[in-house]
Amino acid sequence: MFAVAFSSVGVMSAAASTTEECKIPVEGEEFTSGHFLDENCTKKSGAEGEYHTTLVPETSILKRTKTSPWIEIKTTIAAAPVLITCEEYGGTTTVSNFTEGEKHGFTGKGTIVLSGCVVKEPSACTINKTIETGVLKETSEDLAEVQRTLFTPVEGTKIASFSLSGCALEGTYTIEGKLRSQTVDIHTEEFGTKSGSEAFISKSTPIIFIWWYHDATKANGKTIVRELP
Repeated sequence: MFAVAFSSVGVMSAAASTTEECKIPVEGEEFTSGHFLDENCTKKSGAEGEYHTTLVPETSILKRTKTSPWIEIKTTIAAAPVLITCEEYGGTTTVSNFTEGEKHGFTGKGTIVLSGCVVKEPSACTINKTIETGVLKETSEDLAEVQRTLFTPVEGTKIASFSLSGCALEGTYTIEGKLRSQTVDIHTEEFGTKSGSEAFISKSTPIIFIWWYHDATKANGKTIVRELP
């Protein structure tokens, strides 16, 4: 993606995998696209637009925020369908962009925190209200038609665990493998059945995560932008 230069502000090209913020660039600062009329970079314009997307600073701290009204976790235990819902999605991550030859991307480390969790099915079961991952490494993945973010444990294979009680499925279950989200638009990503996650309980039983989210800079609360293919 290419942008048009104005004044003496630099212009760079960005692949579909960079983490950016929408702002009015300062003198000499590079931007990746423009011009836009609004502070969220959703309204494209001619040269009159002052807002542009710029790469976030190295080791930027981002806050995770739920976009969709739902958070669902689905799996099967002892042949019984299990549906867990949670109210909030949070945590933080520290992200940096990188360039390797012609490849642009981002990488980082952080945690995911789900809170207000309850078991909808089977209704007799109860669950710990908060599910928090260990430290996860995040890496951009570019597909021809979409961008994904890959989440993998920094150590071992364990992503998180949860405990059920008050029913026949009582026990603690470890989630292992990899999570992936993919872009919905420039601000939003989704975990879903088609986002490419490879997560399991009991080593081989699939567990599916379903919700939409966006990240925002911790410094000023600005929703970050992910370039699209």
